[in-house]
Amino acid sequence: MEHEEQQHPTHIPEQTRDLSGIRVPMLISGIFHCLVALSWFSTCFLFFIGIPLLVLGIFEIIMFGKLNAPPHEQNALRSKCKTYAILDICSILLFNLPSMICGIILITNQNQFDR
Repeated sequence: MEHEEQQHPTHIPEQTRDLSGIRVPMLISGIFHCLVALSWFSTCFLFFIGIPLLVLGIFEIIMFGKLNAPPHEQNALRSKCKTYAILDICSILLFNLPSMICGIILITNQNQFDR
């Protein structure tokens, strides 16, 4: 009789948290930041206002991808998500209403990091 070895997985993958209440508004906000930045770039005198919006939009789209990581890496991104949410709310000063709404949703969904 041959002895059959049972193969046990050596690495059990960590369960990722469902952060869809944070990821989706962050992606939407990043897209709207880029679109509003392009509209500011089309003006002759106020094109420089679009530069911070474009940078913030790119950072938020990158953060969207990083939030699909394991929970220990997601916890490290918690403060950045809160900072982006506050900047989204402040974007109403540059006439970016959809991003402000997404920022409010991001602030209210911060408790998803605790699950």
